[in-house]
Amino acid sequence: MKVLISNDDGPPSLDESPFILPFIEHLESLGWEVKVCLPDSQKSWIAKSFIIKEDIQLHYFNRETKQITDDKQNDNDFYVLSGTPATCVNIALNHLFKTEEFDLIISGPNFGRNISTIFTLASGTVGAAMEAVLNKKKAISVSFCYCNQKPECIKNCCETASDIIQHLYKFSEKDAPWPQNGMFNVNIPMKDYRCPIRITDFHKAVYGSLFKKVEHNKKGNTFRFAPDFSAINNHSDGLPGTDKWALMNDCVSVTPMIAAFQTAIANDLDYNFDAIAGAGKHAK
Repeated sequence: MKVLISNDDGPPSLDESPFILPFIEHLESLGWEVKVCLPDSQKSWIAKSFIIKEDIQLHYFNRETKQITDDKQNDNDFYVLSGTPATCVNIALNHLFKTEEFDLIISGPNFGRNISTIFTLASGTVGAAMEAVLNKKKAISVSFCYCNQKPECIKNCCETASDIIQHLYKFSEKDAPWPQNGMFNVNIPMKDYRCPIRITDFHKAVYGSLFKKVEHNKKGNTFRFAPDFSAINNHSDGLPGTDKWALMNDCVSVTPMIAAFQTAIANDLDYNFDAIAGAGKHAK
């Protein structure tokens, strides 16, 4: 298979992006042709956004030295951009690898889960895959639920991910079409054994404040990103069939999703807009 890989955790790093290099090396060991374009730093919680008032700088990540350089040193260097995950995918597809034909675009593996509506909507990992879909490509976002980072667990997750990716691709080629305007969001528990795989829906979750006020002596107010996920992490509200429920039960979650903010079906509802003064006055 020929794949393009991006992520939102940035170049390989033990602290922020520990899974990307083992995953790429595993795919290469299978004979896959892998092209890579990553953000030059951690870009989580940024969804499918773009930076529009700053020029995007291209650099390279050297796999041997683990350093970012201005010039390409080897053919297997990774492209890194000073942009968002979605920016990386767009520039990779339309500029860096414009003449390449990819079987799939893979975003991840993310350092942590991307389940439920709140994490998925905010995820740069999912956002990069959505950008691929909007560029008419098949895409899969992958996340490793990072509670355990033992080498055997990372190895198992990489093997599980590649098996799922290959299965979804082959299945769509002969048995069922790829979701129209869609993608798959895959979350894999960090275990050293194979977990059951479940097709899931999103757990519907909500939250409150994601920030806290920072006390200091300067004038004005400062707020810092400091989410309280205690309610979200409640293990009792994962409804059967949802991605949260799957992970709670040590199952892999595979969620088909559409790269769109779709309208809710409301044909049978009467919102009584005629009650608003002037409503319909200019309707044809």
